Amino acid sequence: MRIREFVSRLESLDDLAIIDYEVTREAVPFMIKAEEAGRNRAILFRRIRGHSMPLVANLYGSYARYGLGVGADENRLWTRIQDAIAHPLAASTASDGPCFEVVHEDPDITQLLPVIQYHPLDAGPYITSGIVFMKDPDTGRRNISFIRFMVKGPKKLGFNPKSRHNKQYYQSIAGAGKRMEVAFCLGAPTEMVAAAAQWIPDERDEVEVAAAMADARNRAELTMVKCKTVDIEVPTGSEVVVEGVVSTELEPEGPFGDWTGAYARPQMKPTLRVTCVSHRRDPVYQTIMPADSKEQIILTIVRFQPEIEDLLKRYPEVRRATVPEYGLGRLAILAVEPSARIDEIMRGFLEIQCINRVIVVNDDVNIDSAEDVLWAVSNRILERQKVIADACVDEWWNHLKLGIDTTVDLNDIRHKRPRLAPFSSRARTG
Repeated sequence: MRIREFVSRLESLDDLAIIDYEVTREAVPFMIKAEEAGRNRAILFRRIRGHSMPLVANLYGSYARYGLGVGADENRLWTRIQDAIAHPLAASTASDGPCFEVVHEDPDITQLLPVIQYHPLDAGPYITSGIVFMKDPDTGRRNISFIRFMVKGPKKLGFNPKSRHNKQYYQSIAGAGKRMEVAFCLGAPTEMVAAAAQWIPDERDEVEVAAAMADARNRAELTMVKCKTVDIEVPTGSEVVVEGVVSTELEPEGPFGDWTGAYARPQMKPTLRVTCVSHRRDPVYQTIMPADSKEQIILTIVRFQPEIEDLLKRYPEVRRATVPEYGLGRLAILAVEPSARIDEIMRGFLEIQCINRVIVVNDDVNIDSAEDVLWAVSNRILERQKVIADACVDEWWNHLKLGIDTTVDLNDIRHKRPRLAPFSSRARTG
């Protein structure tokens, strides 16, 4: 559905905080975090100083809102996404669309968009909600994903292709000396956001997965329309479309307060030369608060939930599994019955791209309680072999994949927790 309709529905559900007074861009991150710590609603800023475009954030900061965006309640969120992956639907096309109601042929990103510098050590303002559309010029295969953009100038953005597919496209197109055209959407239809955030098998077209998520009424927002200056199609229901050409000349990008909850170090990365910016007459600028925001964490967790479901089917001795929000989507905690496959189970979960810590506990430990889990870590690791550590250096600077097995023989008195027994007698008074 269109983001404007999504926001209206959240308002009707009393799940939207509306800020009517003027705020500075510097105040926005603080106000988003304050809302997360309170009622954790989506938040709409109607007046950003120096800009006419309203700004919305924390749209996907709860499982209920994420589910609403794909037409399911939070309990059926993953099922809805998986059904769409299994049964993609061809998207319709058009020659024009409302995302091109206003076209800027000589754009200045810094003036058009209320871009934010989120953290003090960020290298500058960043665009964090850009859903990037790429196309292989030889095969025509499309790819969509999130990429962060460092705002370097009116028509110049830092371009950081981090995922496996993004790097493959960059190397096979720009790296091979071909013209690499891209477009990215801000405030894309909700189903397109879900498809871009999700892990989708190579043989599937993410655009068709997004179309399968939408109901008949909202499917028109996912109609694909060709851009003005590049040979890329984008969904007509987007609020803002930015077109550009990738340069192979590398420049420093970062530091940036990344989804890992830490700063990504500066690296030499390509740049994007902006060739056109288009938008609706009444656009809304969507941002995603990076680092440890609830929205960033939930987008991360939902991304690899299908991989966890597959592992649970493969290892039935895992009674329960959780990826707690306090672990930023990077920690898995498993309650496992006695098994000779615990090392194998831990390594299976550590193969998930985002997971770099796995803690395995007995059934008597409440995996939803950080206190219980840390008690097990503090008291139930008696042998060096109970810990596995594998080196891992990747784009997210994960240095180490760590598995900790705290399972023990519960019949051994050393592993029983001292607890008070219930009693019914009353103490005498007077």
